[in-house]
Amino acid sequence: MNRKERRAAAHKDRKLARKAGFPAPQTPAPAPVPELPFVVPASENPKPIAPISGAQLNANRANALHSTGPRSETGRAISSQNRTTHGLARHNGTFLLLPSEDPNGFEALKASLANEHQPSTETESILINGMAESHWLANRAQTLHNTCLDPQTGQITNAQLFGLYLRYQTTHTRSFHKCLTEFVKLRSERRKAENGFEAQERKKEELRIKNERHEMKKERHEWDIHLKDAQLCHRAGENVLANLKAARENPGFEAQYVAELDRILQNNCPEVAAAAAA
Repeated sequence: MNRKERRAAAHKDRKLARKAGFPAPQTPAPAPVPELPFVVPASENPKPIAPISGAQLNANRANALHSTGPRSETGRAISSQNRTTHGLARHNGTFLLLPSEDPNGFEALKASLANEHQPSTETESILINGMAESHWLANRAQTLHNTCLDPQTGQITNAQLFGLYLRYQTTHTRSFHKCLTEFVKLRSERRKAENGFEAQERKKEELRIKNERHEMKKERHEWDIHLKDAQLCHRAGENVLANLKAARENPGFEAQYVAELDRILQNNCPEVAAAAAA
């Protein structure tokens, strides 16, 4: 009988007892378990620690002075690479080529990316260099995790290293695309700024040309007026000269001219002729 069934049977007994008028049977409480004191077991063969002597302490200090690590710059550079096991992570914030890799190939990759994108600022050059390093590290991770596969069956021989190299490959691939995205964004913003500046300069040039044409048109109009005035003056002078010549050749020309003028006024403008006669 499990716990649920026991509780159901006890409930049924109490219910029947209440109906019969008798008190329900009480379930005896479990006896308390006595607490035992916690005793730390003693070691079977304790080894006493002997105090170190002054001579031994001085000898230890003297020996420590002899192991100070490499002293030369070359030795320190070599020692700094002691923890560089696979080269997928940047060591001390710098990018390093492995001895098995070709430095000329890396430089060719950088030159190819620079020729393709033509960086014109220091920031663009930094992004291009980051693209080259990230692509190189992603290819390095691909080469390393291929070593974790059986060349015959393709089975994974070292799951831990395979997962590590795969994560590094994904990280550097994302870093490559991030640098590329930032480069394209930066180039686009710079071109927009240049195009906006060129548009403003073009509008200024168009306005300048328009103002110059307007000024030239005004000057041409003024010169046309001066030309017409000069032509009228020339015609008036020719008429005066013709009248003088006619007056010299025909003494009665002036009287005939005045009579002809009066006749024309009388026929066309009698009011003007009457006012002139008065």
